[in-house]
Amino acid sequence: MTQKKQSPEKYIITKARELPFHECFINSIWQEKGLATIIISKKQPGGNYIFAMYLVDVYCLGLKNTLFNFNFNEAEYEEMKERLFQGPDDMVYYDIVKAHNIIYGAIDYAEELGFQPDKHFKITEYLLNPDLIDDEIDEIEFGRDGKPFFIAGPDDNINRIISILERSVGKGNFDIMIPNQ
Repeated sequence: MTQKKQSPEKYIITKARELPFHECFINSIWQEKGLATIIISKKQPGGNYIFAMYLVDVYCLGLKNTLFNFNFNEAEYEEMKERLFQGPDDMVYYDIVKAHNIIYGAIDYAEELGFQPDKHFKITEYLLNPDLIDDEIDEIEFGRDGKPFFIAGPDDNINRIISILERSVGKGNFDIMIPNQ
């Protein structure tokens, strides 16, 4: 009898929380930009890696994007890190608990404003452990200067986001920056 192979999604949902954390990275200037790129990897029993990337807007929208890669061998994993680390921000090792605080805190903040996390979080959330959230979550500033600050990105529906903010916090109670097109 042959065993049916699990999809990567099913494997992550059913087994990823049990796997040990391997590494965690964050862009070094996330606090100044209000946008954190967090990479969390776990080691699979056979020695390969699963990792997820979380693009977290701590100023307003919460978890803007998340993706995962599954079953990368050591060379593939190192190549991926090299590619990701060639971006404009320096990526640095980061504390796994603090990373959880940023991700979950930003999601909670954004949900209070009316925004939901990226749809793929229903998979990548299993690479996290919500039990790791600690009291330091209260020390992270979500929003900027005490209110939401929406920085429009190229894929954002600006009118929709402004409408949601007006309903949740009222006109004039949030800041907006729309970069030149």
